[in-house]
Amino acid sequence: MIKSEKPTIFRSERETLKVTFLVFSGSSIMCVASAVDPLRAANRISGETLFDFKLVSVTGEAPVTTCGLPVAVSGRFDAAEPTDMLVVVAGFGTQNYATSALLAGLRRAARAARACGGVEAGTWLVARAGLLEGRSATTHWEDMEDFSAAFPGVDVRPDRYVIDGPVFTSGGASPTFDLMLHLVRTRLGMAAALDVASVFIYDQA
Repeated sequence: MIKSEKPTIFRSERETLKVTFLVFSGSSIMCVASAVDPLRAANRISGETLFDFKLVSVTGEAPVTTCGLPVAVSGRFDAAEPTDMLVVVAGFGTQNYATSALLAGLRRAARAARACGGVEAGTWLVARAGLLEGRSATTHWEDMEDFSAAFPGVDVRPDRYVIDGPVFTSGGASPTFDLMLHLVRTRLGMAAALDVASVFIYDQA
């Protein structure tokens, strides 16, 4: 795999970042919230739309999380629709979603986006699409051994989250919150990240 030289999204800039969250049934509601809410809070605190985000699903129907709550989405995942950052959020049952059409769509979207990655088991789908080959990544600690065996070309690390060029991965809900705080911090500064963390009474910024 040839590593991309795209400019990182994890750098100081106040231009609006377009973010697409692709959410699958079987995801944890905590992972969804940890991915989305820090960006919502950053927008509210700044009074600007610094993160223009939307949630989509493969079918356009609301995915059902592990606690039984559905997640409202704006429509169907369209790999041709421009986005700066594609976040794949998944949990149980990823093997049922890894169709050739989906994986091709992820590859197409990743080529056009500035960054693409997986949250918790979303890492499996990103890896099955070939987007982690030759890169470092992480996943949920319960899956670490199986993931390493399934993808020997990936440098699997027991970290909370990993950023390798235009690809990012996180190991669960709390690490995803950390990842999004890192995104806010690198783009908007430490003060903004601390403000976002304080909204959630979170002290890891």
